[in-house]
Amino acid sequence: MLTVSAVVVFVLAEVGLIWKGGLKWWHAAVCNIAALYLAATSMGPSLYGGLESAAQMLGEIRF
Repeated sequence: MLTVSAVVVFVLAEVGLIWKGGLKWWHAAVCNIAALYLAATSMGPSLYGGLESAAQMLGEIRF
């Protein structure tokens, strides 16, 4: 079974959006700073739980 860190997936998606999608690098930087800020607040565990649930749903998809 292949396991990939969520950080790796998000970084690859972000690089792809900057490179091909027209996302400006400073917009991505602001989003990263906001995400780090939110992760450090009391909302962090809730966000983590939501990401875990989404990853579990995606992991159950069979092709």
